Amino acid sequence: MMANNNREPSSLLNRIIFRSVQPTDIPRCYQIESASYPEDEAASKSTLQYRQHHAAAFFRCAFLVGDSINPGSGSPGGTTSTSSSISYQGRSVNLGATLSGTIIGFICSTRCKSLTAEAMKVHDAAGKILAIHSVVIEEQYRNCGVASAMLQDYVAAMERLTNKGTLKVKMEKIVLLAKKNLLAFYIKNGFMATRVSPVVHGKEKWFELERKFVSEESDAKTHECYILDSFADVEKQGSGNPAAVVLLNGPPEAEQFMIKNNDSDTDNSLDEIDNGEIQDRGVEWMATVAKEFNQSETAFIWPLPHKIKLVNDTVRSKQKNAPPPTYAIRYYTRTGVEVDLCGHATLAAASVLFHPKKIEDPKQNHKVSFLAKNDVDLQAELLLPPANSQPTTPLSSSNKASRVAMKFPWKNVTPLSSERDGKEEILDMMSRAFSNAANSGQSGFAQYVLHIGTTDVKEDMLIELSEEGFDLLQGVKVDYGALEGCKGYSRGVIICCVASAMPSVDFRSRFFGPKVGIDEDPVTGSAHCSLGPYFGDKLGKTVVVGRQESDRGGLVECILKPDEGRVCIVGTAVMTVSGQLSIAI
Repeated sequence: MMANNNREPSSLLNRIIFRSVQPTDIPRCYQIESASYPEDEAASKSTLQYRQHHAAAFFRCAFLVGDSINPGSGSPGGTTSTSSSISYQGRSVNLGATLSGTIIGFICSTRCKSLTAEAMKVHDAAGKILAIHSVVIEEQYRNCGVASAMLQDYVAAMERLTNKGTLKVKMEKIVLLAKKNLLAFYIKNGFMATRVSPVVHGKEKWFELERKFVSEESDAKTHECYILDSFADVEKQGSGNPAAVVLLNGPPEAEQFMIKNNDSDTDNSLDEIDNGEIQDRGVEWMATVAKEFNQSETAFIWPLPHKIKLVNDTVRSKQKNAPPPTYAIRYYTRTGVEVDLCGHATLAAASVLFHPKKIEDPKQNHKVSFLAKNDVDLQAELLLPPANSQPTTPLSSSNKASRVAMKFPWKNVTPLSSERDGKEEILDMMSRAFSNAANSGQSGFAQYVLHIGTTDVKEDMLIELSEEGFDLLQGVKVDYGALEGCKGYSRGVIICCVASAMPSVDFRSRFFGPKVGIDEDPVTGSAHCSLGPYFGDKLGKTVVVGRQESDRGGLVECILKPDEGRVCIVGTAVMTVSGQLSIAI
């Protein structure tokens, strides 16, 4: 779909009728197919005949009506009979009348149970996947909006068929393969790019895209949403840190762009869909949604197909070596404040993408990359249990729980060693914030303080106490205003200690973030970017486990990779809510 012409799109579209392909249309469809695709990609005439014979309901065309309406029949591909009364150029065409014209494009598909080269060779009437083989427009009618109009008609027809038709097995989604230069076109028309395809078809590389069917009960403008308990303790229901996840097709302001601006078939740059910067409307919408969920964090994710690294044909043919899909991710607190990084929301987002209903082969699709604000690259991997292992709790045996490892940036802790650094101010803050604790005066607190430091760019304040001092704060009412008033940090206060009497736990912590709308966070994954390295160095370990001791509580494992400048944070996420978000953008 590369050619340009000077046709007027509106007048052309007014003369097009979309209908099913008949057996007599195959010669014309083959003519368009063979002229539009390279020889090693074009379907043969016999293949098109097979698809029309076995999957006729999924083979539709764009028929361009000529200048007159004539009764009777004509040459194959040159006429179309109306199956019901229609309106054409303001005139009513009677049932049984024939319109002269020609087919200028078509879409053909077959059903299958998996998106593999073998499965797509035949039509499986019980398959829940509708695989599109061809979306093609005759060269002289390209870049006039015809392909978008034809694709939208096709999707609508397939939705009617699966919702109101007589299919014994309902279809779940439409899938297709596309080259990189056409990704923008399909995304604008409501498809989501998922990964580089392992299917080899011709010389060029292909990407997989999909679009789920909208049921009669749902709203086409809704978005999938979830709530998960991140860093949950599988031994305890209701543990971990709840986070909401909203799955989008693209940046929030681009959702309207995709719906309203699909009248062109040009190969626009994907930068029009995602340029890394979210427009004001999208920012406001995400803040509104986060307030509605009222969770400590809400993550918004959408695919970045042009961030997928292309690999050579040899590697691409081996699915296990294919690069993981890449998603943009943004985080908002319950007060609508955006934060740069959130560990537990990232864990929740990865768990959503790793859910069994999202991936066809869990053994292969177990990695994903996230691109956070400021181009921070986050990597997550699903940790599969050993083949012969037995679940020990109801939660660990549920497919709603998944154990995920995430690679986060390493954060060092810079010590405060003098009054000039603000150490006295920190001690005063602690004495006022925990004034009801025993020995809570500034001098009293000082005896329990082992270390005070700040993370990179003074984002968090880390205060290590003796275990006795840490225990004194349990159950004490906190003055969050005193914590918020301290100028020595921008995000949160981490209070921590070595865990000397807990089997399999190396340190204990609490996290307070009143400056970003979180009084006390149940479990804070991102805080372990500094907690892990800090206690790893203190204890001489490369793997440390922390228990965050909020009311809900949770467990975080930290695998230290200093050579990579990364901390691998491991935790379990349990899905508790799934549904559809109806707040319009």
